[in-house]
Amino acid sequence: MFIQRRYFTIKNVDENDIDAIFEVYKQCEDFLSLGPVPHASKQMILDDFKISEEEGGTFCGIFINGEMIGIIDFVLSNFDGIPSNAYLSLLMISQYQRRKGIGRDVIEAVEIEILKNDSIKSILAGVQTNNKSAIAFWGKMGYKIVSEAELLPDTTIAFKLKKGIR
Repeated sequence: MFIQRRYFTIKNVDENDIDAIFEVYKQCEDFLSLGPVPHASKQMILDDFKISEEEGGTFCGIFINGEMIGIIDFVLSNFDGIPSNAYLSLLMISQYQRRKGIGRDVIEAVEIEILKNDSIKSILAGVQTNNKSAIAFWGKMGYKIVSEAELLPDTTIAFKLKKGIR
């Protein structure tokens, strides 16, 4: 995957990029602290790679001027065995890059990529119930809460989100 925009690039990352990814995860410990494992580790990243692969995901770094400033993981289609569903699994932006519109621009760029597949009808996501700023962000992006709070296998409690496309 390679998405180039005016001021950022989204591209696949892997174990060879683990040191840069780890720096992003450490910058996002305020987000991680909302869940069961409050501190970043390289094992956490390896586990996220595995989950992404199992879901058919695309695990990418977000780069500005060659520096990784975020992570996005998404499933282009066939999420949960439904060909018309895409899924946004993870979005993390380093603390010092937040509140600049980068998250919005990244999501819009990924949505454009997802919508290259004419069969996609919905983009799904999830948000932890205790992450008020993320709930507001996804709402501004057009995503609606479509479930009651659910206990996930990692012990976080989250809402399912959905954005109807076509």
